[in-house]
Amino acid sequence: MSVRDSRVLLLHPGSLYGGPWAGSVRLKGALVGLYSYLRAHGVPVDVLDLQAEFGNPEPELVDAFLQHGAERILSHDFDVLGISCWSSLEYLAAVEFATRAREARPAARIVVGGYHPSAVPADFTYAGTPFDVVVTGEGEIALLELLRDGPAGGGSGPARVVAGSPLPLDRPCFDLDGYPYLKDRPATVTIYLSRGCPYRCAFCMEGSKKHKGWRHMSVDDALTMVRRARSYNPSVIVFGDACFGYQDHWRRDFLEGLIDMGIDRPLWAEMRADRITEGDIDLCRKLDLYLQFGVETMSPRMAEITRKAADGEKYVRAVDATLQGVARSGVLANVFLVLNHPGETPATAEETVSYFERFVAGHDHLTVIVNAGRYQYFVGSDTAVRHAWYEKTYGARFGHPDWYRERGPQFDLAQANKASDELSDIEPYVERLKALHPEIIRKMPAAQQLRFLSHLRQLG
Repeated sequence: MSVRDSRVLLLHPGSLYGGPWAGSVRLKGALVGLYSYLRAHGVPVDVLDLQAEFGNPEPELVDAFLQHGAERILSHDFDVLGISCWSSLEYLAAVEFATRAREARPAARIVVGGYHPSAVPADFTYAGTPFDVVVTGEGEIALLELLRDGPAGGGSGPARVVAGSPLPLDRPCFDLDGYPYLKDRPATVTIYLSRGCPYRCAFCMEGSKKHKGWRHMSVDDALTMVRRARSYNPSVIVFGDACFGYQDHWRRDFLEGLIDMGIDRPLWAEMRADRITEGDIDLCRKLDLYLQFGVETMSPRMAEITRKAADGEKYVRAVDATLQGVARSGVLANVFLVLNHPGETPATAEETVSYFERFVAGHDHLTVIVNAGRYQYFVGSDTAVRHAWYEKTYGARFGHPDWYRERGPQFDLAQANKASDELSDIEPYVERLKALHPEIIRKMPAAQQLRFLSHLRQLG
């Protein structure tokens, strides 16, 4: 069967109870990638992003959101409905809209993929499920092969679980032509230059995709992707990679290529703070690159518990060297921390908080912003897979492990956890880190303040 015979609608269902936590990005990198890949193979494909259409609803407007969303879905002609349940935040909406689509279009094939289906396919294969196929892992090749196999929808049997093959990165696809949410000048365009992550941090869902290691485009192909993204005139280009620039030589060659290109757009990238070098920092200084560091902790013990590193002392020393170098260089950077992770104690929380209090006090000029977050429970992470071990070992308690099924404030539910027998309240530590923000902004040079405010505007 020709893939041209199947009309595909890719759906981002939004989040019913995720609110601002679920985000508001109009051009979602994963959805754009799937759209680009299918178009490159001649598939008639359209996209419906209900989050971009309506925003994530307030609790009292969920019923109206479901009604209007179903009407928008059914206004499209499709043979295959591909639903992106990118994270657990989309779970309820994915099930609701799949159920309504099944009732209205009984012959359609309904496919779901994303991190949550990869982590817990059983959440989509229950008796009476509206889904025909659950794709785990990467979805591009799997969806194209399903189209080539021909029709097998209509809820004619139990949902089939299909393991997606890793996408080869030697022929990159990036195509926004015809994409319905492309403005004259989009705020951000997200591109992926690599797949996978060699790390297995305990709190992260990345491991649910099961593909180990780090696969990357060639530097030349990566620079071509940047040129394509630049051609759509975005305000910011975001590198959405789970582990951007993992290899030292690739990272250096790519950053040098960006400088030679004369890229005239702000860039965002999330990098490992324990891997970046002084040479990297110097290259970043020559670009308008806003670095995002998932530092999580400055406690050696917690670095090992969270599996950020096997050697916590070495990790903390490397991160400190990076942050000191960034502060000296004037590169704009954002540090993200995760407090209250299972195993956290007052002593480990104090190590992290007091480090940043000293860091801020020790610099006359700062371009490093510090953001404190609380641990949130996600299916597919090591803490979810081995939650009984964390409870037994540390006295951790997970208040709402099925928060994604609950019709309530999911942001609060996901972080309603107890880290250890020793730690009863994480809030004083969070508040101390928040109290650093005015001092950081006061110490930020005027030029970097303007750049920082510009980046914040792109976040909405």
